[in-house]
This record gives sequence, C-alpha cells and structure tokens, in this order.
Amino acid sequence: MRFNRTFPMPGIRKVDVKVHYYPLEDAVALQYRMDMINYYQFWSHNGREVFRKALEAYKADYEERNLDRRDRQSRRKYGIANGYIMWFTHAFSVRAFSGTDLELGYLFEDGSPYFTVNQKPVEHYDDHLNESRTLQIMTTYFTRAQADELAALFDEDFLEAVIPARSVPNSTTVDVDEY
Repeated sequence: MRFNRTFPMPGIRKVDVKVHYYPLEDAVALQYRMDMINYYQFWSHNGREVFRKALEAYKADYEERNLDRRDRQSRRKYGIANGYIMWFTHAFSVRAFSGTDLELGYLFEDGSPYFTVNQKPVEHYDDHLNESRTLQIMTTYFTRAQADELAALFDEDFLEAVIPARSVPNSTTVDVDEY
C-alpha cells in the first residue's frame, strides 16, 4: 500500500501492511506503521463488500477510460464504508480509537490513476487523561494489482478457509451462565 503524506516528506510512500482476521468479530484489520505511529484500520463484513464492489466499478471505469482528473468527487465516487481505526505510538502507550468513514474512489498522482481509500479525520477523547487526539485525513493509494490482492484477502470464502475449526464458537462450545 502507499500513503500520501505531507510531513515530514511530501509525496506517496510505500508502507508494508500486515493483514489480520478476527473471526469472532468478523473484522479484518490492516496493520501498518508510519511516522512512528502504529495503525490498525478495521474493516467489517459490510465494509469489505463495499470495497470489493467499489474496486469492480473502478476497474470497469479504468478499462472504459472513464476516469477524469478534474472530477472533484473522484475521491468518494464509489461509496463510503464505515470503518474503525486504532492508533498508538508504542506497545505500552495509550491507544486512541474511533469510528471513521472510508471513502472509496480514485486519484491521479504523477499522471497515473490509483484506486484510493480516503480515511476521514477522526478524534479520540480520553476521559482518563482528559485530552483529545486527532488523526488527520489519510489517503491510501492502490494499483489495480494491489487492490485485487486486498480484495482477495477480503473474500469471505478465503476468510472462512483460514479459520481453525475450533476457534469459532458454536452452541456446544460456548458456556452459558444460567441463573
């Protein structure tokens, strides 16, 4: 994945991303570190479906040459997914978290179109510390191949196949408190 940042160096930077699946919550988390901050961007089942449909619409527009550099709405042309973000500086620091809107669209950078996920600014207020932390807008840039790779990881059949059978509770493995 690539991110566009203005500080400390402007331009798009490549960042390695780990993908985690949490079957009990049915959430996929994209974990990455940038500018000394750790991020976890969580995608629900519905969010992953919005991503996959948006990618298909983008690829169709790409093939038909319907991508317009001057389109002011291109950043969110293919929809908005509800997401959840958690960020922190190191393992022992206080974690900030918030729900967020993830706009799906495209942008041109250096003459090339990229499929994008535009994370809206979010704010976390910590009652214990009596302070607020703001996470600025973050745009993730994908080539079509990178977006296809992530969409494959978002596929429900793939996710079900990677879950060990004993890790998903059913009515016989869940203890119920009876009173």
